Amino acid sequence: MANRDGSGTSETGISRVGILGLGLIGGSLAKALRAKAKVPYIAAVDIDGEAGRLAMEEGVIDAFSRPGQGYAIFEDCDLVLLCTPLAVIIEELPALGRLNVGILSDVGSVKEPVMESVSLPNFIGGHPMAGSERHGYVCSNVSLFENAIYVLCVGSNSTVSAVRLTALEKLIRSIGAIPVRMDAGEHDRRVAAISHLPHVAASALSLLAARLDDGDLAALAAGGFRDITRIASSDAALWAEITSASSGSLVPILSEYIDLLTEVRERLEAGDRRSTESFFAQAAHYRNSLPTGGRGALDATSSLTVYLEDKPGELGAITTLLGKEGINIRNINIRNFRTYEGGQLHLLLENSAQAVRAYSILKEAGYECD
Repeated sequence: MANRDGSGTSETGISRVGILGLGLIGGSLAKALRAKAKVPYIAAVDIDGEAGRLAMEEGVIDAFSRPGQGYAIFEDCDLVLLCTPLAVIIEELPALGRLNVGILSDVGSVKEPVMESVSLPNFIGGHPMAGSERHGYVCSNVSLFENAIYVLCVGSNSTVSAVRLTALEKLIRSIGAIPVRMDAGEHDRRVAAISHLPHVAASALSLLAARLDDGDLAALAAGGFRDITRIASSDAALWAEITSASSGSLVPILSEYIDLLTEVRERLEAGDRRSTESFFAQAAHYRNSLPTGGRGALDATSSLTVYLEDKPGELGAITTLLGKEGINIRNINIRNFRTYEGGQLHLLLENSAQAVRAYSILKEAGYECD
C-alpha cells in the first residue's frame, strides 16, 4: 500500500503518477503501476465516481477527484497519463498545461492528431498496444500490458530530458510492456493496418451476416465466425472516434483491402483455382511467420472447447480446477447441451499460453478437450 502523503520511492525514479480516465486502459495502468512497478502514489481523475470509489477501495489509487474539481491532485507528479479520448484531452489542455509535472503522456491508438494538437514541451505521445473489446474500470486487468509493445512518440519540440525519458521506459518495462520509440506518422500507418482495419473488417462481416440472416444463419455462425468477429463487439462510440481520427492513414489502407478483395472475387469469377490457392498460401505463410511471444494491438485471447458429461457440478469443477492453477477465464459459453448427452463448454482465455496450460490441466484431470 502506498503512503497516503505520496512519500516513498520507486525503483524507476517515478514515484508520483496521475491518471486522467479510469477506464479499461487507465484502470489497468493504475493496477499495474501499483502492483508491478510499486509506484508509491497514484492519483486519478474521472467523471465516473463509482470507478474512483472501487479503485480507492481496492488500494489501487491514493487520491481521486472528478474533472470539475480541477487537477490539484496531479500537482508535482513525475508522470500524468491521459487515458481519455482526444477531444477530452484537447478540452482540458489549458488546465493540464498549467500543472507542474515531469511528463504528460496519452495512451491513444492514433498519434499524429495528438502530436499536432498538443504542443506542450513536456508531452510524450504514448500507445500501449493492448486492449479488449470490453471497457470500463471493472474490466481492467493488472496483466493487460504483459509482453505488449508500448509505443512512445517524442515530438520535435519536446524538452523532456534523456534521464526522464529513460525513467519512463524503465517504468513501462516494470509493468511487463516493451517500450519502442517511433515516429507518429509511421505508427499511425502501421496501426491502421493491423488494428483499425481489422475492427472495420470484423464489423463489416458481422453486419453482412445480419443482413443475410434468414433466421437460421445465426445458428451456423456460433463457432468460428464468432471468434473471427469478436472485436466487432467493441465499444461503437470509441471506435467511431478512433477510426475518424485515423482516417488519414486508414482510408488508403482500406482502399488497398478493397482492391485485394476485388482481386479475389475476380479470380473466383474466372475459375482461377491456382491463383486463388496462391492467395491463401501467401496469407498463411505471412501469418505463420508472425512472432508468437508478444502482444499486439488486438486482444490476443484464445479459446478451448471442453466436452462435458451430463452430471451435476461439472461446470463448477472445471472453473475451480483452472482457477486454482491461475488460469483466468475471460468468457464461458455452453453449447449443444442435451439431457443425458452432455455438451460443449467453450472457454475464452487470456492467451494461447494459458489455453495450452488449461488443455494440459484438464486432460490430466480426465476431460476431453480441444
